[in-house]
Amino acid sequence: MRTYTLTIMTMAVVFIFLSTGCVKIWQENLDIKTYMVEVERDLPPVENSLADKLWIDTVSVLPPFNVRNLILRESDVEFSTSYYTELLMSPSENVRNEFYVWMDRSGIFKEVSIAHRSGMSHQLVVNVIEFYGDKVNRKAILRLKVTLFDEKTRGLNLLLNEEYVQQVDVAEEGGVTIDNLIRAYNAALTQILTECEQDLVDALK
Repeated sequence: MRTYTLTIMTMAVVFIFLSTGCVKIWQENLDIKTYMVEVERDLPPVENSLADKLWIDTVSVLPPFNVRNLILRESDVEFSTSYYTELLMSPSENVRNEFYVWMDRSGIFKEVSIAHRSGMSHQLVVNVIEFYGDKVNRKAILRLKVTLFDEKTRGLNLLLNEEYVQQVDVAEEGGVTIDNLIRAYNAALTQILTECEQDLVDALK
């Protein structure tokens, strides 16, 4: 009987312990922080549109960067991912959305769409080739390939086929954090879109 009572008391203590401290720590460890790469276009739109309708195709992201978990380069041969930090949406959706908003506000095209391809005069194809944080050099690495097709002409309809690379330093203020890495990605994508916009204008003139 005494052994039974001790067992019950032990189980009760363990249960109380688990339901307070341990469970709290476990829940904190399981908290997943989500991020999103964002850009803000602070340039004026072009005065006159240069083309009719732009369709932005689904963005292709090369493996292993086609996952929501953030990828970090630990050394010249080691890469890692974290279960506790990830993008709010897939890299493909994130990049496509930012291209859509940027191009729509640029005024280069009378209409920009990611919903309906019908009536498109041009098609934009974006490929994400590299997308990772370099912990050794403390940089955000972003490499995209952008291709613009003229869908109204027959034969050779390739107007632009350009690769854009940005390696942005990750701020060390407050420590090299995931927050600072995302801010560096924001700066990288902003610069790529700025360069891409100018290239599109030149290609359509």
